Amino acid sequence: MQTQDDLDGLKEILYRIRGYLPDTKIIYLEGNHEDRLTRYKWTKAPVMTYIRALGLEKLLDLEKLDIKFIPYTKYWNYKKIYFVHGDIIRKESGYTARNMLDKWGVNLICGHSHRTGKHNRTTLNGNQGAWESGCLCDTNPEYIKGKANWQQGMSVVNYYKDKIFYVHNIDIVLHSFIYDGKYYEL
Repeated sequence: MQTQDDLDGLKEILYRIRGYLPDTKIIYLEGNHEDRLTRYKWTKAPVMTYIRALGLEKLLDLEKLDIKFIPYTKYWNYKKIYFVHGDIIRKESGYTARNMLDKWGVNLICGHSHRTGKHNRTTLNGNQGAWESGCLCDTNPEYIKGKANWQQGMSVVNYYKDKIFYVHNIDIVLHSFIYDGKYYEL
């Protein structure tokens, strides 16, 4: 099986990101793909469900990497932005963000679509936005026919005096990205 290879590859990426950003708060939002491990344990081996060593946090060294883990069904709210995996999918970049904004009605960042994109709106309550942060997975999975409309990426949020924020959607192209004027290779 390639499950161990996938875990090893993801762990390697997380170690590299932590190495590049040693003082940055990193949050890992579990998604529906990672949740398969929990669902498998519940349906095929319920006695193993509570073995901590078989949890994603341990398998990916998240505590050692100082990465906060948020389970799939939860969200993380920080300074006017909700961070969610998401449960809506649309076929074009930015469309999932729009529908998530419609559903939640708050500023949010989601990752479920495996695409990068954003949607903004202004109402009487002010400006609101939703961002699709992209993915860190292989964008050519063997279980999809043809080319997947996915983009690798991540989001970085900068705050100014806890009053306003700016979301940077960072596209990862050819295993590299540029942030804050610096070039990084993964």
